[in-house]
Amino acid sequence: MKIIIKLNKILVIQAVFLMIFLFASNIFSQALIRVNRLWGEVAENGGNKGITYNVSNIDLFADYGAYGCRFQGTEGFFSGFICVATDNWNGNVAVFSPIEKDQPNGDIVKPLENYARYNNPIYSIISGGNTTMPPANDLGDAIIVDPSKCLGTSDQTVTVTNKYTCGVTVQRKVLAWSQNLDNNYSIIDLTFTNDTSITFSNFYVFLHSGEYPFYIADGHSPGVSGTDQYYNNNASRKWYHYYGDRTTDSLRVYYYYSSDDPEKQGDNMGQPLTAEGGRLLDYNYTFVATLHASAQPYNPSGNMVNNVDAADQDDPNQPSVTTVANMQNVLNLPLFSNNYLSTGTDANNYYTVINGSNTTLAGDELTGADVRPGHHRKNADNEGKNAPGGEPGISPQSNSFESMITCYGPYTFSPGQQIRIVTATGIAGISRDKAVQVGEDWYNDTNNGTSTLTDPPNLPDAEKGYFPANFVFPDNATETDKKKDRWISTGIDSVHLTVSKAEWNFNHNYNTQVTPPPPSNLTVKGTGQGIFLQWSDPAAENMINFKGYRVMKKIGANDTTYYKEVFRSDTTSNKTTSAFTDPRIRVGAYYYYYVQAMLTVPTTDPNVYPLERGKTVYSGRVYFYNNTEVQGEGLVNETSDLDKIAIVPNPFNWKDPNLRGYNITNPTNLEIQFFELPRTVTIRIFTESGNLVKTIEHNRDAGNESWNMTNENGQTVASGIYIVLFQTPDGGTSYQKMVIAR
Repeated sequence: MKIIIKLNKILVIQAVFLMIFLFASNIFSQALIRVNRLWGEVAENGGNKGITYNVSNIDLFADYGAYGCRFQGTEGFFSGFICVATDNWNGNVAVFSPIEKDQPNGDIVKPLENYARYNNPIYSIISGGNTTMPPANDLGDAIIVDPSKCLGTSDQTVTVTNKYTCGVTVQRKVLAWSQNLDNNYSIIDLTFTNDTSITFSNFYVFLHSGEYPFYIADGHSPGVSGTDQYYNNNASRKWYHYYGDRTTDSLRVYYYYSSDDPEKQGDNMGQPLTAEGGRLLDYNYTFVATLHASAQPYNPSGNMVNNVDAADQDDPNQPSVTTVANMQNVLNLPLFSNNYLSTGTDANNYYTVINGSNTTLAGDELTGADVRPGHHRKNADNEGKNAPGGEPGISPQSNSFESMITCYGPYTFSPGQQIRIVTATGIAGISRDKAVQVGEDWYNDTNNGTSTLTDPPNLPDAEKGYFPANFVFPDNATETDKKKDRWISTGIDSVHLTVSKAEWNFNHNYNTQVTPPPPSNLTVKGTGQGIFLQWSDPAAENMINFKGYRVMKKIGANDTTYYKEVFRSDTTSNKTTSAFTDPRIRVGAYYYYYVQAMLTVPTTDPNVYPLERGKTVYSGRVYFYNNTEVQGEGLVNETSDLDKIAIVPNPFNWKDPNLRGYNITNPTNLEIQFFELPRTVTIRIFTESGNLVKTIEHNRDAGNESWNMTNENGQTVASGIYIVLFQTPDGGTSYQKMVIAR
């Protein structure tokens, strides 16, 4: 019996240790890329950890046009699930994922390092006498503020090294910038090293980036009305286009953009929100571009020339395979996971996609003397169709789990050699303000028969805009519809410009214009004279090209309102502390503010893209999580005349329809306001019979105060006549009568 008990104890102890081991083995760091408009993550184990976006984080940046990658699958936008493949792993074809059955938690050779250039500001909001500290920008685990560790001028640099089960290692670097000229992309710098004694033949690097994981910050407050949602569970059809497959193409970029939804009436390209006056919601392009791809594996020399090892040469014909496919639902390939096997049927099927021999996709390839070597898929938006969907390997509506696929190879990868692949991932398109203007003009012209909306200037083609030559507008599109769509087409030019800037940045050692530091502290306070802002930013003011500050303001929390500049200083503002009072406020309205430092880009800086020289750059937008409003305060009664105090509304009558017009509901937000108060006054509220109901101590730089019609115990007061006594410290006294009718 004792032996059995002892054995049971041993088994329990072993089970506990096993659980601890399994739990610990699943713990790994996660860096959050959140210094610019495109949010993502880098998981230490080489996979994806998953992110939830909501009103507490990315929704606060709807005005900024922020996009968030949720990483619910194996998409590789920020270096997750980068795969490699060969045809001679123990005599077999093999496709290796960082996470697979033989290493379910990945193999981390060098732990994740997560560096930021600047600290978050100390941010305080004082409203109604209460002080709130909004949350700081969360950049993930192990964040260290050390500008010397940020590569080039990047505002966030993440590095980590992982190993595949075949023994090849990959060093992953992810860089992002927050200044406004380079805030819509991140660069992913990958270096693969053959640390084995095996020479891998027909070796490929396999990148795949899908559409479905993206979350748009805009369109949640208010949400998209049912009439404006896309047909298939509000999932938009997407056109996928690769530019770089022709020998005359100057860039290598895969992008996708919203098409029309032919199941719905009318042209809804760009998703115009008719319930909100027509503003466009889905007007951006998402892209993955190749900035560098090794022509051949190389033995590193250590001599870097323009950010590239002297032994390494870029190959403009890489990637050699470009296609788009729904790998899981149409090609029936498994997700990469801890159940995935790197050899066998699934690996063989994946390898046909990677090397371009997949029979389902092969029939849709480009041909011609000017097509680059390899296997490049035809672009559906240049095939004379009015909407995508149903092409080989693509779902019927091209809106579920399609992925842009770029494969680099085939390489003969010998021991000790390296392969370097550098990509940029980002978003581009017309500005949010322009999307609002175009959508509203389109809506008004469509419904009123006017002709306010004009075409974009300098279009390469008067009819198609920047769309390809064989692009087809939606069925029954009017000329007004086409003008709207031609504005959306200018996003293609924006993609090309962004990729050109990213390529320039890479070739200049990541030394584009540095971002000015954000204010080290900011206080926003509601006062009787207006909203008062005070901040300090000595680091920015000490920069030789410092240009001053701008203050941005927004009214209300809805993402249908926009931040507008309300103050701009110049270099004469150089001082220890800067301040601004915004007098244009309404009592009781909710306001949000942020402050940015400004720099002038030197006109002679060779590291900056030529078209950006001489422009103004601003400190990062995302340093201010504006989830807390400051309320407009009433003017202070500067006289000793307490009879000027006003009680509003008085009488208070719940049945008054004017109250309901102000969204006052019973009993959640019933309030009585007192206006033209002195800075310090005691307010005592009595019943008509003289019983004290409530005491309110008003002691702040504001002339208004509120009462929610509850007593000292939090109980709602009854209808009746009340006496209000106002007393100041100097002995001033005033009485007023107040009536409440529920």
